This record gives sequence, structure tokens and C-alpha cells, in this order.
Amino acid sequence: MIYCLIFWAEERNPFLNFGVVEEGKIYRSALPRAGDLKLLKEKYGINTVISLKGKEEDSLKELMKELGINLVGIQFSTRRPPKIEELKLLGKIFNQEPINYSGQKPLLIDWLGEKDNSSLKPPFLIHCQMGADRTGYLVAVYRICFQDWEVEKARREMLRYFHFPARYPKLWESLNQLEPKEFCPKINSQYQG
Repeated sequence: MIYCLIFWAEERNPFLNFGVVEEGKIYRSALPRAGDLKLLKEKYGINTVISLKGKEEDSLKELMKELGINLVGIQFSTRRPPKIEELKLLGKIFNQEPINYSGQKPLLIDWLGEKDNSSLKPPFLIHCQMGADRTGYLVAVYRICFQDWEVEKARREMLRYFHFPARYPKLWESLNQLEPKEFCPKINSQYQG
């Protein structure tokens, strides 16, 4: 109990579910609070937050602006795998390809940063509410399509970050059926397979 009160007083999430995906480039977590965001900026140099829950809280968005952090808000669902267009957009962001904000408006729910033909700088922080399901799915896809992980290894990592397949079976099944050689070139223009 005292542990949670200390985190609450410091405006931090005691259940951040934080992890390193690729040192210096991609990190993952649950919804950060103000204290977490300041700490992550200071310790890991986070330049871009990718929120998979869509619209970010106004107070957090204001803090990102103060800290010079870009924001990409995309509404992922836990009930179904993300659309290929959403993953393609995130693939461009991970590859630091220019993004045309105006052309992506239906997919982008929230945005902080340069509007058109600019690439977003890493390090990236990917988060959803709990950092387990939507974040777990995206990190698994990143591991498979950008780091050449085996599908089963990426799925096992989801479990370590508290994804429960019975709760959201479509995410789990989608990864199980994923064929990297067919799927990955659609979202990673640099995929070698």
C-alpha cells in the first residue's frame, strides 16, 4: 500500500509494465503518468510517444509539449488485430520515413509534432492502458518484422508482459497465423526475411 502511495505522490504508475524493446530506439509501457514521462525522457531520451489507446489525456499531452516529445495517437482495439494500414503507418514511423499527417488523418486520433513530410525521431515509447495487449501485439509484430524473431518467441514475450490469450483471443490467434514472409513486407519496407 505504501508503495502505491509513494508512486501516486510522485505522479507515477506503480504498474508501468515497462520494458526495453530495442535499446536507444523503442521502449514499451502501460499508460505513463506525468512523473513517469519526465523520468523516461530524462533516463531514456524519449522523443516520440505512440499511444495505442487513441486520444491522450490533455494534461499528459501538455506535458509532452513542454518536454518536446512528439505524440502519435492511434486507436487499436483489443478485440481484433490492427488494420494493415495502421501497421503500415507505424512501420513508416519505426523506419523514420516521412509521414504526411494530412493524408493519415483517419488513422491518427491524436498528434503532436511537425504536420507534413517529417519523420519522427526515436527513441519511441509505445503504450496502451496496461502495456499488455495492444502494446504486446505491436511489439510482437515489431520483433517479427523488424528484428526477425520467430513468431512463437514473440508470442511468449507477450505472456511475460501480462497478455492473457483467453481474454483477447483474436490478437493471439492472429499472431499464430502470421506468415512473416508474406506479412512483413507490407509493413516494413526494409524487410529482408
